[in-house]
Amino acid sequence: MGSTSLDSYFKCGGYNSVHWTCGGRMCADCIVKGIKAGLPPFSKCNIKNVDAYAQMDRGPENLVQVNYLNEIVRGVPNATFILTFRNMTKWYISLTNWPPKQPENNMRMRFERANINGLPKGVGRNVSEFSSFYCEYVKRVREEVAKYPGSELIEIDIEDPLVGWQMEEVFGTNHMCWGDRNGGYTKNMTVTEEELQR
Repeated sequence: MGSTSLDSYFKCGGYNSVHWTCGGRMCADCIVKGIKAGLPPFSKCNIKNVDAYAQMDRGPENLVQVNYLNEIVRGVPNATFILTFRNMTKWYISLTNWPPKQPENNMRMRFERANINGLPKGVGRNVSEFSSFYCEYVKRVREEVAKYPGSELIEIDIEDPLVGWQMEEVFGTNHMCWGDRNGGYTKNMTVTEEELQR
């Protein structure tokens, strides 16, 4: 959530940021390859001087930041990690309506079909299940990052009107670089009350 906004923010500030692709291939693939080879997570990505990985997964089917959280944090012990938050009902609606015009294969359904650490196959059918999954993930991230004194965890609410100022304070990039870069697709979309509660 918020990966396009993060990527745009860092690029606006002159950082070398990647957004799900690393040197012409999916970041998720090269990260997993590095981890499985017993190497640092980004060692097989074949790109140099990256300042920010704004998105490293390959969709719900390969959420490396969830499934390989421990290996990633341990592999880059002096990194700054950003944990994004937003209203969970809005996130659920966004997932249910993304990508546009593909209701039979939307992101929420893909989450439900995937087998994710903390969100087993068949779970993710409503806001409550997504909220529980994300809450547990947040706890895991906080615990894992806390193990490495050189690491830093920044938590942001991507819907907070002051998030640009928060980012500027931490990273030094002008707050005007922050903005909602992907939200226009789902602003007017809804899901039924029954679907939210099932």
